[in-house]
Amino acid sequence: MSKLKKVSAHVLVCQHKTCRKQGAKASSRALKQALKESTLAGHVMITKVKCLDQCGRGPVWAVYPDGVWYGGVDEESARRIVTEHLEKGRAVEERVLHEMQPCEREER
Repeated sequence: MSKLKKVSAHVLVCQHKTCRKQGAKASSRALKQALKESTLAGHVMITKVKCLDQCGRGPVWAVYPDGVWYGGVDEESARRIVTEHLEKGRAVEERVLHEMQPCEREER
């Protein structure tokens, strides 16, 4: 548990064959490199997932806890997501597929 204390964001990276064909490997490398060069090194968790169910819109990433889903993430936009979203808290609007909204929960 101690490792999670310093995590500020979690990026889910789709590795489905469709996203891989659309450049997921290169954008993932750019993400890792940009994080190494940033102040966020060691503070962002990256998880490769089998599928984010957005085939044809890839490479697809989901950034939490913000709940922002990105599509068409190429190497340039990968670097921008690190500098604009993860460092400054501003979504890269031209790549946003969906922004999750908090659920209203009924009182029990």
